[in-house]
Amino acid sequence: MLRPTRIMRAALAVLFCAVPSLALAVKPGDRAPEIDLPTLAGKRVKLSSLRGSVVVVDFWASWCVPCKKELPALDVLAKRYADDRQPVVFLAVGIDKERGNAEKQLAASKVTHLEVLLDPDGKTAAAYDLPTMPSSFIIDAKGLVKQMHAGYKSGDERKLAAEIDALLGR
Repeated sequence: MLRPTRIMRAALAVLFCAVPSLALAVKPGDRAPEIDLPTLAGKRVKLSSLRGSVVVVDFWASWCVPCKKELPALDVLAKRYADDRQPVVFLAVGIDKERGNAEKQLAASKVTHLEVLLDPDGKTAAAYDLPTMPSSFIIDAKGLVKQMHAGYKSGDERKLAAEIDALLGR
């Protein structure tokens, strides 16, 4: 007789854990949660200090197969916007617990134009309540999430560029 009670408690615990995450998911129109993370070089980057710029925040990991394809595509986009009169900031937030794994993936991807941030404890990723890996958020100059992309398939970078251009008024 105790077994059904334990099962019911476990089911309720799962339900109550799942419901808040649905309510907390970052979606277009929300203020982007703050990011305050170190770069690979040890410098700290705060999202709030980037107000006035369009910011693309991408969460990735070395173990994520689509991320391995997405990082080079995002790097090309970052290069495209780097010299623009309205620069766009690309933040690539690595969630690997082991820094070495992230560094190996970045070297293999030949990433040179993304600002790579490290989130080994996953607190920033948790604040964004990522639906999958990779997940990208386009944030406007006021700090509001305008677009969210879950996953990656070849060609998604064209859609990102169109969304960025729309925010830049092009």
